[in-house]
Amino acid sequence: MRTGRTRCTLVWLAVLSVSATGAFSRPNPNPATRMNLLTLRSEVFHNTRTIRVWLPIGYRDSPSRRYPVFYFTDGIATFHGRELDRISDELMKTGKIKPWIFVGIDNGGSTTESTNPMWDRANEYLPYPDDDVNPPLPSPQGRLFPEFLENEVRPLVESNYRTLNDPDHVGLGGASYGAVIALFTAIEHPGTYGRLLLESPSLYIGNRALLHQASSLHNWPKRVYIGVGTKEGQGNAPHEMLADAQELVATLKKTTGTLTCFVVVPGAEHGEDAWRARLPNALTFLLGSGPCPD
Repeated sequence: MRTGRTRCTLVWLAVLSVSATGAFSRPNPNPATRMNLLTLRSEVFHNTRTIRVWLPIGYRDSPSRRYPVFYFTDGIATFHGRELDRISDELMKTGKIKPWIFVGIDNGGSTTESTNPMWDRANEYLPYPDDDVNPPLPSPQGRLFPEFLENEVRPLVESNYRTLNDPDHVGLGGASYGAVIALFTAIEHPGTYGRLLLESPSLYIGNRALLHQASSLHNWPKRVYIGVGTKEGQGNAPHEMLADAQELVATLKKTTGTLTCFVVVPGAEHGEDAWRARLPNALTFLLGSGPCPD
């Protein structure tokens, strides 16, 4: 029984997911604005959401330069909760990472059609059922997310911004269920993403189906960061999350050409405070030349 493992996290992130202030169908025309809001009507999920594009300093001053791009699930939470814009600016200004474009993809609970944000987020991010979801989701739509990302989100971003699209310059990441769907997408599209960030991934879903999938994959991203805390959930949940993450790391370390960073933080819980605290080191490892922190 995984009482409290994911349910509290879904509620917490759902609160952030519905706090959007608006959207634009095209990039904001104000040249001083580095956060651009795009509207995407999805034919895959049949809903409408905001895609948040954060441009690096100097983007508009270098009209011929193309930039690497990193996609995050849970777009609102990524910028409002994890403060990706502030943290990435600090890292770029100090030279710890090179300029990247960061894209936050709002989840299913943030769409204009959503009536149950917690349930709608889970529906899009779960490729396999999770018994902790209530009301139950026996057939979640997460298997459609890679198609949504590859055929709808990326073409929208790439048609509006000067991005580098070779795998070494494209990253993907998320937290909790957002990490689940990022991992599933990387497995379903091997060789497409060169950097993968997984915070507190819920690897127990579907009787650990993702771990079984991962064991047969050989073409992993060049750099993978995995972070967990030791107080994520109740009862035996923290031990299970740590053990599942360790199993994934063991699989990755068998892969030639993949550099893996595994960070365990004593006392860290399952939420934005912990993910925000770990983000600077995660980005420095994935996008710069920083080592994996002890």
